[in-house]
Amino acid sequence: METPPRARANGRLAALCALASLGVVGLLVVLGGAAFPGYSHVSQFVSELGARGAPHEGSVRLLGFLPAGLLLLAFCSFAHAALPRSRATALGLLGLAIFAAGYLVAAAFPCDFGCRPAEPSTSQILHNLGGLAGYLLAPAFLFTLARAARAWPGAKSLVAVGYLASALALVGLLTLSPSSPAAGLSQRLLEAAVLGWVALCGLHLAKRAGRGA
Repeated sequence: METPPRARANGRLAALCALASLGVVGLLVVLGGAAFPGYSHVSQFVSELGARGAPHEGSVRLLGFLPAGLLLLAFCSFAHAALPRSRATALGLLGLAIFAAGYLVAAAFPCDFGCRPAEPSTSQILHNLGGLAGYLLAPAFLFTLARAARAWPGAKSLVAVGYLASALALVGLLTLSPSSPAAGLSQRLLEAAVLGWVALCGLHLAKRAGRGA
């Protein structure tokens, strides 16, 4: 069955947003970490790069967290328009949108310096709530999208990758503790599972749009 022109256009836009969001977060982590003296990717959260008092907090929030969240939300919108409609697809993308909103919350409400204060500020509390909502949902919405992908034309690989991403996100979530010496790795595993699946889904949509079927 041939894909309608509008769906192909939405697929290409979804792919662009997916890859751009991965690129933004990747650059944020690499460049932000390099510009933060003594920063550890193993033990420290990504949010610490944009925390109050961090070396480049404003740039990290406005050029990192903000565009990452907007690009992921745009991906959700374009993907919903390009993919076959189903309740599972809609629910999975809704969960992903909540995850994306966590970046926007991080941009508007930075955590306190170090992100582990004994007496958290209002900004820290809102920051934690925004990020936690997406993290808690990540294994479930990745699993839901993997199941939904079984009905997407030519998306067999996305099914297997989606189940794997869901499992990795769950491992990251279960090991994500502020007191853990590997808290940074756990967070990065969870985020990589989500963003990796998004990027692969974007590539699938771009390939589908390119062949028009």
